[in-house]
Amino acid sequence: MQDETSKPATAAEIRGMIGDVDDVVVSSIMRTQASAAEVLQAVQWFRGGGGLEDEPGHEPHGAVRAVYDILEAEEAPEP
Repeated sequence: MQDETSKPATAAEIRGMIGDVDDVVVSSIMRTQASAAEVLQAVQWFRGGGGLEDEPGHEPHGAVRAVYDILEAEEAPEP
């Protein structure tokens, strides 16, 4: 049985942390199987509140990095 910290985040949890985002973004994040804690960490990094952004060697990795990359791609301006 999975504990709450390793259970993949739900759509409601993702929207609660990110806000009003497209269903495609939520689905992409859910496919990473990131936990709610990992999604929160990615959101904090993305918004500049991770606390370690400027520390070398503390870049996000794994599911956190995958979610961060999705958020970054969503924010990128369209040509």
